[in-house]
Amino acid sequence: MSTVSHWKQYLWCVGVLLMLCVITMPQEAHAAGTAGGGLPYESALTRLRASITGPVAFTLSLIGIVGAAGVLIFGGELTGFLRMMVFLVLLIAILVGAQNVLTTLFAAGAEIAWSWEGKALAAASHPGFVRLS
Repeated sequence: MSTVSHWKQYLWCVGVLLMLCVITMPQEAHAAGTAGGGLPYESALTRLRASITGPVAFTLSLIGIVGAAGVLIFGGELTGFLRMMVFLVLLIAILVGAQNVLTTLFAAGAEIAWSWEGKALAAASHPGFVRLS
């Protein structure tokens, strides 16, 4: 009988904690503005990201995947170091190419919907949408 009352007391405490969490949650979540100057290395990192995820990198990753697979299939006896280097090229090519494949399959970014002056607006990375600031 004491086990049942113990579980009732435990569930009561969990319920009270969940209710407190729901009550204290904010109604709206606001994102931080990006109007600041930013850090000095952000532009270089943005350019690096664009070059890693661009069409040239995707083409090179396809060439790397095909080349590394060809070496593994038709390479015959490879030394341990050379085989490790071929696997490293294959891994890097797959990682670079996977970003472009996933972007193609599952859209280009996040969609954020918000309310502004009674109208529902949508912001996305799709070129058809207009950015409002």
